[in-house]
Amino acid sequence: MTTLHVTELVVLRGADALSYGDSQSTQDLAGLEVGAGSATFVLDPKGEIVAAALVRRPDAEVLTFEVPVGAGVPLRVRLERFAIRSKVEFDGPLALGADDGAALDSELARIKAGVPGPAELAHGLVVHGVARELRDRCVSFTKGCYPGQELVARMQARGATPPYQLCRLSLDELAAVGDAAGDPARQGSVTSVAADPERNAFVALAVVHRRDAADGTLEVRTSTGTQLATVL
Repeated sequence: MTTLHVTELVVLRGADALSYGDSQSTQDLAGLEVGAGSATFVLDPKGEIVAAALVRRPDAEVLTFEVPVGAGVPLRVRLERFAIRSKVEFDGPLALGADDGAALDSELARIKAGVPGPAELAHGLVVHGVARELRDRCVSFTKGCYPGQELVARMQARGATPPYQLCRLSLDELAAVGDAAGDPARQGSVTSVAADPERNAFVALAVVHRRDAADGTLEVRTSTGTQLATVL
């Protein structure tokens, strides 16, 4: 049976692996013990999310970032960019499947958890554009400086929300990636879809205008017609 790779690893090795990884992460990783893990975002200097990651420290001089498939290359490029004087080497992205202990064992699990992958991140998501429960796991609002922190701190202080947000949807009928979601004038779209056998329905991620995300339901326009989706 072929292992389905739903996540991948970017690995940091060296004496500065932990300190450097912490300096680039929204979560406070400075005290991460060997064998422990934590969720985080890595941002670009403008404050847009490059990757949502589960960080583990399997060894004193090793730090791994587990991210959805397709996010590994941009993450590695982003991390390497600022590692000029740090004693750290990079490896990956390395494919990781459910049999390898992946945190997310399927596309359905990723969507249910609201974890953005490449299709969602292509929309320029920022920290305050994801579900609050994910943000609370991934961000420390008391740690020191990291790239993009200025935007995060400013939006947190103002209680602001960005115009476009990532939301989870429940649908009775199948939709496709790219299908329009919400008010047609606001250009929201479905970004990921998976069948949910337990609910005999489909779940999806969509990037939509905050007005559409706040309504509780929104229209999704597919090739076969329009259906009403529930915002989870």
